Amino acid sequence: MANLRRSAIPLYTQIASSLRNEIESGTWPVGSKLPAMNQLADRFGVATQTMRQALGLLEAEGLVLRRQGIGTVVQNDPRDLHWLKLPNDWPSLVGMLDKINVHVMLVEASDRMPKLREDDGKPANAYKYVKRVHYSNDDPFCVIEFYLSAEVYLRAPKQFRRSTVIPVLAGMKDVDICKVRQSISIDVADAETAKHLDIPLANPIARVRRLIADTEGRVTYVAEALYRSDVIRLEMDLSPAKKRP
Repeated sequence: MANLRRSAIPLYTQIASSLRNEIESGTWPVGSKLPAMNQLADRFGVATQTMRQALGLLEAEGLVLRRQGIGTVVQNDPRDLHWLKLPNDWPSLVGMLDKINVHVMLVEASDRMPKLREDDGKPANAYKYVKRVHYSNDDPFCVIEFYLSAEVYLRAPKQFRRSTVIPVLAGMKDVDICKVRQSISIDVADAETAKHLDIPLANPIARVRRLIADTEGRVTYVAEALYRSDVIRLEMDLSPAKKRP
């Protein structure tokens, strides 16, 4: 318990993560009932209210169902809820983003420049900045903010406003795409992100940064996407290469 209290992440979020892992590992299979609220609170050494908040997170994710007089029953395995597979190659990335619907445009501006890392490349002369929310079946699952070269944006402004950027870029024959990078880190939702994604404050999220540069090292596109942790999964094939006979 001491390790939990030293963390900057709220206690109820850490406890929810611990129980989520137990459900996924089979300690609490689908259909089983979790211990009573006061028993769980004693186990984690927290107040009943903190335990109630932790179970509230799991219920919001669809993992458990709480019913008065019955208790807390496991409804789903976390692996069944992770419907969005994060791509690890260019064709898969284009294919995934091509299926996403853009519902909400939050910010659009032309006077902002991205913060580039030393090894990202050279900035374009100007960028179009956009921040928006992506939905699936009326449920928000991603908040994304991106910078797109203004020169490229002006070639197809209507398409870029209606669709996700990368599939449009991939279909433009006059756009030079050379370097494509993607990095993923785990974070927690701040107040604004939690509001847009309809999740509790400090809920786990996946922070995905994507960058595209041309053959001259000029950054055409850079984006940061914040995904709900309960919808994404990352799979990689690490099988060793077969030896030739």
